[in-house]
Amino acid sequence: MRNLWRALPAYLGGKRKLATLIFALLTRHLPSSDWRDLTFVDPFLGGGSMSLLAKAYGFEVHCNDVAYRSALVGHALIANSSVTLTDADVALLFREPDGDYPRTAEETFSPSVFSAEHARFLDQGLHWARSGPFPGAKRHLMELLLVRWALRCQPMSQLRGTDARAAAEGDFDRVSPRRVGHYVGSLRLLQPRAVTAMARQLSGAVFPGRGFVSQIDAVEFLGHTEGDVVYFDPPYPGTTSYEKEYRALDILLEGRELAPSRFSNEAGALEELFRAASHIPVWLVSLNNAVLTLDELSDMIRGHRQEVRSVQVSYSHLGSIASEEKNAENREYIVLATD
Repeated sequence: MRNLWRALPAYLGGKRKLATLIFALLTRHLPSSDWRDLTFVDPFLGGGSMSLLAKAYGFEVHCNDVAYRSALVGHALIANSSVTLTDADVALLFREPDGDYPRTAEETFSPSVFSAEHARFLDQGLHWARSGPFPGAKRHLMELLLVRWALRCQPMSQLRGTDARAAAEGDFDRVSPRRVGHYVGSLRLLQPRAVTAMARQLSGAVFPGRGFVSQIDAVEFLGHTEGDVVYFDPPYPGTTSYEKEYRALDILLEGRELAPSRFSNEAGALEELFRAASHIPVWLVSLNNAVLTLDELSDMIRGHRQEVRSVQVSYSHLGSIASEEKNAENREYIVLATD
């Protein structure tokens, strides 16, 4: 699965490390030989690892995310089964457009997030993705390529600036020693071969399958989506808000700043989700231990499902920058619930 993961944006909370474990838990109720006849529902697409793996396993996939930065993954890789990027497509990103075009990255996020050179390339690339000869899935692939590229500009894919301004101004004495190497190395991202390599990774994750994507509220999506298995991976209460972390991406892609998800603020919002998915027989749930205990989560789910199986695993969230105490305490809950 490593080739699939290389195509995905490195968003916080991604389930790359846990995806195979979660599907292994599913086999306790549904043998994998049956999956090709079933529909997998993912109301919080996020970085896309679970939906992409479900598609690879043969499920028909219905995925959703209220943020375009995530719905984009669905358009480019889940709903798309044949369109790929060529080296000629990538070459166009390096051509200066004629006339004026939006320069949001340069005017709004340089040097606070991107260096001037990186911001100009990003603005130029987004112009070509939206205005060039890229209809449908190819446009989505181009946009996803630029999202992955933008995330690579910052250490740990964190687009909140940190010491980006100091690095852009060449004042490396004010840059954390942990980050200096990344900022110096990020200059290689401006080379065509680096972008071409990323485009080939994206194309390598395009394969035949059945996928559909939407960009609406998760509860609304669940209310009118039929399926056999639903995977709940909402924003975790008590953790960093995606809307805060990826504000720059949302403004660049959608032209607006998104309000924090209610699922980031209160564990009780889970009940609303569970009620909306009452018609889907098999549930998979991921959550961390920031607010609820595993017993509390399991009891909540038992209010809706008869059979509940759960496991918890040690799981470092941004392990390289979190405290040792935080890394030691972090747990990920994985729950399988059935009628």
